[in-house]
Amino acid sequence: MKPDTIYAVIDLETTGTSVKDGDRIIQIGCALVQNGQVIQTLSQLINPDRHVPFTIQKLTGITPKTLLTAPYFEEIGPTLAAMLEDTVIVAHNVNFDYPFLSAELERIGHAPLNNLAIDTVELAQVLLPTMGSFRLSDLTSHLNIEHDNPHQADSDAISTAKLFLKLTKRFQNLPSAVQQQLAHLGSALLRNTGDYLTQLVTPDRPLADNLVQVGPFVLRRQQALQQPLAKGSYPADEAQKRSRLRPQLKFRKTQAKMMDAVYQHAPSIDPLFIEAGTGLGKTLGYLVPYAYLASSSKKLVVTTATLVLQTQMIEQAIPQLNRIVGFDVPAVAIKSPRHYVDLYKLAMSLRQDEPNRLTRVLQMKLLVWLTLTATGDLDELHLTNYQAPLFNQIQHSGQIGTQTTNPFFEVDFYANLLKQVEAASIVITNHAFFSRHDLHDLPLGQKPYLVVDEAHRLADNATSAFSDQLNLGKLKHRLTQLRHAIDHQDSQDLKHVYQGNRVMTQRLVAMLTTAESIQTRIEGMQVYLYRRFFKQRKHVPANLEIVLNPETTQQLFKRFSQGLKQLSQWLPDLMHEANAVAVDFVAHRDQFLISDYATFQDLEAASTGLGRSLDQLTRLIAQEAELEAGVSRMLSLQMRHLDDVTSLAPHWQAISVSEDLQALLATYQAPVFTSATLMVNRSFDFVASQIGYQTLTDSETLRLRSPFHYRDQAQVFLAEDAPVIADMTDWQYADYLANTIEQLADNEAQTIILFNSLSVIAAVYSRLTQRPIASRKEILAQGVTGSAEKIAKRFAIGQQSLLLGAASFFEGIDYPDRLLQIVILTRLPFDAPDQPLVKARYQQLREQGLDPFVSDAIPRATMRLRQSFGRLIRTSHDRGVFIVLDPRLATTKFGRSMQKSLPNIKPKQLPTADIAELTADWLNLNPEEDDHA
Repeated sequence: MKPDTIYAVIDLETTGTSVKDGDRIIQIGCALVQNGQVIQTLSQLINPDRHVPFTIQKLTGITPKTLLTAPYFEEIGPTLAAMLEDTVIVAHNVNFDYPFLSAELERIGHAPLNNLAIDTVELAQVLLPTMGSFRLSDLTSHLNIEHDNPHQADSDAISTAKLFLKLTKRFQNLPSAVQQQLAHLGSALLRNTGDYLTQLVTPDRPLADNLVQVGPFVLRRQQALQQPLAKGSYPADEAQKRSRLRPQLKFRKTQAKMMDAVYQHAPSIDPLFIEAGTGLGKTLGYLVPYAYLASSSKKLVVTTATLVLQTQMIEQAIPQLNRIVGFDVPAVAIKSPRHYVDLYKLAMSLRQDEPNRLTRVLQMKLLVWLTLTATGDLDELHLTNYQAPLFNQIQHSGQIGTQTTNPFFEVDFYANLLKQVEAASIVITNHAFFSRHDLHDLPLGQKPYLVVDEAHRLADNATSAFSDQLNLGKLKHRLTQLRHAIDHQDSQDLKHVYQGNRVMTQRLVAMLTTAESIQTRIEGMQVYLYRRFFKQRKHVPANLEIVLNPETTQQLFKRFSQGLKQLSQWLPDLMHEANAVAVDFVAHRDQFLISDYATFQDLEAASTGLGRSLDQLTRLIAQEAELEAGVSRMLSLQMRHLDDVTSLAPHWQAISVSEDLQALLATYQAPVFTSATLMVNRSFDFVASQIGYQTLTDSETLRLRSPFHYRDQAQVFLAEDAPVIADMTDWQYADYLANTIEQLADNEAQTIILFNSLSVIAAVYSRLTQRPIASRKEILAQGVTGSAEKIAKRFAIGQQSLLLGAASFFEGIDYPDRLLQIVILTRLPFDAPDQPLVKARYQQLREQGLDPFVSDAIPRATMRLRQSFGRLIRTSHDRGVFIVLDPRLATTKFGRSMQKSLPNIKPKQLPTADIAELTADWLNLNPEEDDHA
């Protein structure tokens, strides 16, 4: 590739993915680029001389009729080949377009392509590291590239050419040090993409003022949080609030009432529960008063349900708050350390000799991201899967080290985060991190204020946080990893590295002895547990779980208590010795070969993993009394499969967390609990009791209704011909749902279908994909087409999508306006009563003289019903339809009671066919019929 090289940016539309299977090109687009300019374009329809699948017609807009007069590929192939001669081919997903076009040329007797080639997908993945999607349409939208006709080859080719030029400019704008590193690692990229980067490297490009180079990394200079010089006074009366809000937001009296309630509550030691209806603006309802109350010495801690909501708060709510109050409120978000990159570990990974291709591409992505990030939070990468081996190597452990042990000590992201926490007025976290008491180790000062947002989720999130496992298999793996690093009988293990160093050799031998002793102890525990509880079982499914009663739990602790305590002493000793080796490596790095670095990194990774196992072990020993009592904790043994003894491990789950939460809440002042759904049957008692408050006074509760006019914005339908689910087989039920969903959702509306079971989702999805609706709507299914996070993002950019989702879609997602118009609830959202934790909770309630169904199952299902409806109307302009396919909502006493939780709308019972017609009318999905009428 030379400066005057011509780049042929191509895009194909085809009948399918395989030339060998008879698929053909139906359109080709090509844009020739030279010296940074598009110099020529080509667009040509091609008659495939065969059927064009309907899905392709819908995707591209190309119909058989438009192809009738188009030339065959045999006619235009030679001309096309001549045009591409001596060019470098560029494509978005080059490993599809290039081999397909080459195979077509071979098919007509022409020589196959031998051009150099560049992939813009991988260029974008590296140079736009925080993008969540690398579809061409998403990239062009992000970069403001005009792209009028996606999936038309001519439009796609021109848009790809413009993308190619913008990505080239992005690379050239990077500091020289980063350019050189990317070029060095670029051999991992597809085809000749890395060679292209090498050609672009600009030597001696200076660093921008906001950047600094530390070791191999170019980083943003870290900025300290600054306290506002003057806050002024809280806007106490309505006129003042109107004045502050009006430039930004519409003034709402209910929001102002919430602000005053929170402000007046601040001196209290009692709780305040606020149900703030959707659209009221509850986040600012509590942030505005605390902007004036909180300081670095008297902080506000805000905890919310998910990492996504936490990020939204720091990126959207806090900047909006600053504009409203007129000063910058120092705020910081904090998560578990594993969410942040450890620069030392990343630097070590760069020195590995031959990592796999995926690792190299991720490293390139990270090098660019480090020039952008202020936090080092890996979640900024918006990946749908963080399970790549590289992330296990580079995740922060929370151990910052010292200047002696950590060459990146001064710029460590987690260390800087702790400094920001100390300086912040507002600290934003999530329920899991909050519940684990991890905040106790942070510089929060004494008795911070507390707001629990999405408070209805706190108890359930705390249940997960207080639940844990002693993963014996993973512990053994980490010990094996450590032993492998020390003694693998090759020239790169630590025994060879330290050959001749008597002191270090003795240390390594002692570590091996300790690791072997721990592994022997673990294997003995697993064999005993297998023989006692699992050996006699036959024909059982995978993922076995045996719940232990208190008497059996007590027997096991008597047998293993001493051994567990011995492990809790051996592991710190082993980690101490491993740390001493790491310190020696840092202090004498110049004395080691580059090939030694990977071995030391393996040792570091094993030591970090052993620290996590030690934390699990310590928690197990600390909760021995509760586990034996079986009141607030449940102990179980789990195995992946009967043949996999190494997977056998104890799990303990929290049954009730009220006492734990009360102990935690006692360290905060004036706790405020808020959500759009805190009440069941017009009472806060259910949620309050889960958190540990047995009675609430009127002064401790506040209900603020939503400003939305639900009767004018939403319709609620109940299918009166829906079957009784208990009377059907699984396959009959899946057939019914597929038929009904197609009848109700085969329209232009964005639709979410809510299920209680992932297995039912899979069964319904397989049926829907075989029906005509699949050719007209994109069908997304949790656990089938992607994770909940992935399909949620995909749905947000869809136009006629159908999403099949389970628990995570009942709340916490926000799709305003036409992004979501129909929600279908397939079944009332009760917990599965045969789940071990649910059974344990029900048993506990029975022992208290309570009816589990009345006191627990119905309230939980009622809240989820409210939450599922709450997905529908998110702004005052939204219009939507909520459909229930469970007849129990009308035929049972508890169902009729649950109906009352819906916001001032009485469900209409109608046949499914009528619901489909009324839905179309309500959402104006039949405009042509309306005009005709």
